[in-house]
Amino acid sequence: MVWKDFLLFLLAEEDKQCSSAAQFWFHVLDCDGDGVISTADMRFFYDGLQKRLNEMDEDCVAFPELLNEFNDMISPARPSRITAGELRRCPLSYNIISALTNVRKFIAWEGLACAKAAGRDSTIRDTTDWDLFADREYRRLSEADEDEAADADEDGDDDSDSVSTEGSAGVG
Repeated sequence: MVWKDFLLFLLAEEDKQCSSAAQFWFHVLDCDGDGVISTADMRFFYDGLQKRLNEMDEDCVAFPELLNEFNDMISPARPSRITAGELRRCPLSYNIISALTNVRKFIAWEGLACAKAAGRDSTIRDTTDWDLFADREYRRLSEADEDEAADADEDGDDDSDSVSTEGSAGVG
């Protein structure tokens, strides 16, 4: 994979709410290339997701239930056959894409559904995946900068002690 392709993938992975990301993921999810994401296409990704969830000892929503949720979100002209246009037009398409392609986001999405069913409010719906990614990366880079600064201070303290000692010895 060349750098440009990696960047396009990263943007599509972290900002699934833009229409170009939906288009990118449509082509990934349309396994057989027939122009629709069919039940068989979704089942292929679900099986991989289910395997990873089982390895993590997480509960997995039954495929028919998940399929019903997807149909409710998208309302495709032909149930369980989602076109690229239907995916791009749906404001919740990023949930479908994440649920089929990213186990961590699937778990988070299911957690939000449970919180909503229990009557608890969550403001995470107001935050885009891109916002969460940018915040996470900012925090990671800030911590790395702080660690580097602390290391430099430790190194600098040792150097400044030896310099001040040398300087005071030469003066006196």
